Amino acid sequence: MEPKKSWDDIPSLDGLSVDWDYKAQEKVDNRSHSRLDAGSLQQLFETGAIPAKIAIAGQTLDARLVDLSRGGAAFSVAIPLAIGQPVKTGFVLGPAKILARGTVRHIKQEGGRTIVGVMFEALNEGSADYIAGLYASKILY
Repeated sequence: MEPKKSWDDIPSLDGLSVDWDYKAQEKVDNRSHSRLDAGSLQQLFETGAIPAKIAIAGQTLDARLVDLSRGGAAFSVAIPLAIGQPVKTGFVLGPAKILARGTVRHIKQEGGRTIVGVMFEALNEGSADYIAGLYASKILY
């Protein structure tokens, strides 16, 4: 049996040069999942603003989807919510009705409305796969 070779046994390629150094892409933020903004979703579904509902203790709020990922979504609502507040969310994207439980993680005031970032805690696998497929559709679109 012939002995295994090491990288040092492989001769260099004369005249071959690289005019750049590889640098790994840095994450823009600490998100676990890629997200789609409202404009991308509206383009994919050829629609305007995407309406949503957010249910909190004793109340259901009208909302508008701002962005979406497999891990959560951002919504524009008329009244502020509290960080850590449990919510139920629902909206329709094409043929899919997305329902999920989650927790408010971020809040930002913007033009008289509140942008609420919700981390999904209970999103069924079919909905999660559908959302992941939307991101792939955007890349291929």
